[in-house]
Amino acid sequence: MKIVEDHPQRRRSDLPGADNATLESLERYWQALRHAQRVPSRNDIEPSQIDDVLPHAFILQRVAPGIARMRVAGQKLHDLLKMDARGMPLSTFFLPDAKDEIAKLVEAAFSEPAIISVPLNSPGSIVRPHLTGTMLLLPLRDDKGATSRILGAIVTDGQPGSRPRRFEVTKGARVRHETLGLQLASVQTLVQPHPVETQDRDRPALRLVVNNR
Repeated sequence: MKIVEDHPQRRRSDLPGADNATLESLERYWQALRHAQRVPSRNDIEPSQIDDVLPHAFILQRVAPGIARMRVAGQKLHDLLKMDARGMPLSTFFLPDAKDEIAKLVEAAFSEPAIISVPLNSPGSIVRPHLTGTMLLLPLRDDKGATSRILGAIVTDGQPGSRPRRFEVTKGARVRHETLGLQLASVQTLVQPHPVETQDRDRPALRLVVNNR
């Protein structure tokens, strides 16, 4: 894996997912919410503004260093896991050998905070096709000012097949790691007792994201 620290001179086409319209749309929306260069708030998110992205989108809640749980998850994520992704840790999408690497990238997104974009690979077999994709992580503030939420998406190329899919970080590929360099409330405040949001609060906010048929 090659880490890419993004900067204005770097061509955007060099970055994972740069040619994907869904991820571009999501990041463009997130960037538009950055009032005075601050990380957007979870409460700023208006699902109606990103209708086309919703099937691929998720919102993560930080529960421990490197560990985040899906509070909202789109139908395409359900299709990858073959089960409802809400309430599941993000690591559920990854093969065992990739989980430590993903945990470090997730923690960087929260704690620096940083934009993270990761090229993904799901090996094929006789019963499932080879699958590639990209995961984008965009930090969000909670109502206390801590970057304890992430707005993100996973997009894949091709059909996932009929079996659950798990991913690894594409070997030898570049990972976008763009530190925002902002001084915000520390995520360490979450070590103290902190009420966990109920799914009822998040679920209506991204209505139509999950189809539970």
